[in-house]
Amino acid sequence: MALLRTESYKKGIIYSSAFNVGGKALAFFQQWLIGYYFGTTSGTDIFFLTYNLVLYVSFFFLNMTTSVLIPEAIKLRNRENDDKSKAFLNTFVYIYGAVGLILVPLLNIDTAGLFSRISSFSHQVIADNLTLIRWATPLVLLNALTLLLTEIMASYKYFTIPNIVNAINSLLAVAFLCLFHNQLGFKAIVVGLLVGSTFNLIVLLAMMHRQLHWNFTAFAFARIKSVLSSGLYSQLGYIVYLSALFVPQYFFTNFSQGSLTAMNYADKIASIPGIFLITQITNVMAIKYNNLVSLGDSQEVANVTRRLMIYVSGSLFIVAIITSLCSPWIVNILFGFTKFTPEALTLTANLLSLMILILPFSFAYNMLQKIFNSYKKQNLVLLIQTINYGAAMLLYYIFIPRYGELSFPIIRLIPYAATTLISIALLKHYCRQLPSRLIVTIFLAIAAVTTLAILHTL
Repeated sequence: MALLRTESYKKGIIYSSAFNVGGKALAFFQQWLIGYYFGTTSGTDIFFLTYNLVLYVSFFFLNMTTSVLIPEAIKLRNRENDDKSKAFLNTFVYIYGAVGLILVPLLNIDTAGLFSRISSFSHQVIADNLTLIRWATPLVLLNALTLLLTEIMASYKYFTIPNIVNAINSLLAVAFLCLFHNQLGFKAIVVGLLVGSTFNLIVLLAMMHRQLHWNFTAFAFARIKSVLSSGLYSQLGYIVYLSALFVPQYFFTNFSQGSLTAMNYADKIASIPGIFLITQITNVMAIKYNNLVSLGDSQEVANVTRRLMIYVSGSLFIVAIITSLCSPWIVNILFGFTKFTPEALTLTANLLSLMILILPFSFAYNMLQKIFNSYKKQNLVLLIQTINYGAAMLLYYIFIPRYGELSFPIIRLIPYAATTLISIALLKHYCRQLPSRLIVTIFLAIAAVTTLAILHTL
């Protein structure tokens, strides 16, 4: 089957992007069905907070995988041999599984108390949705293992596998929601995701055994200490990042019913234009950067970075401006005939018009972090992440309670723009051939026009 063959970087971007679009379309349809069936209520707010928290914990494991484990495995594969690389990765497959098996029961000990401490929901709202929250906790273990295995497959140039996995999860979530929303409510989505994740895990293990001739009994413990030590910087920075994602959601639980749901829908719509140009390019090009840096090809690193920063960021900027101007029309087309209230429609449109403007900066920021990880500069990544998300959290605490929901997307954008410019200047130190002045000038121009777009929206 063609999809189960290794791919070139160019074909990897094309094919995986196509599957990513299909998977993301299913995921968005899943989110849209929630609005269609349930509207914007305290129940939808608590569902989205639960769902996002599960994703945040899962992404904590994913960050360790992509920033530390996969680069180290590729280096072992290129400089020593494939068997040592596989034995190294096996060790972390079992470590992830053990951590997950410990973490899931802990999350179920005092779930209501934990949720009341991390949100402003009433005790009654939490009690009404306690079963949903508890059913979602096994997804932490399943997601951690599935994401690790898909990244391993991607490192062997099976670039479409992660997107096929996501598409299966989304398809089953949609199917279960359509079939059982009356009987199970929000829990129907969770059941679909549990079934999909279990199925994907089994299939991935079988594929690795068949396609990669993987021996799951081989281990390599010698590098664990050094890898965990270098990974500490990356994970600390990612904790700051996850905290910056969570803090605004905490504040949105203080606002009127449905505000958190409106923010999530605006964020989902804002992510759509970047499906082709952000997720897949960063994931595929991260593998290419790992190989280029391990081979010492600095000139090609500079050439690839220049093209990505200019052409991809420029394209995203154009898409962002057009989407911002059309946000009321987009939201009304998508949600005007659902159970959304008029107030929720207006809030979603206003948030979208501002949130979409971060696209060129978020792409550049994330791509530059991937490059620094390829250079094994996790301490530098930690510093940049701390500046970015630390500044964002400080601004959230100051401005969101005082100025309300619309201050959130503006505050989120400012540190991204600043740290993108800082990262470009720092990368010049490691890649001398990089045309940093040209790239900085382009981003300053984007920032100027973005400021005008924000003023127009407000």
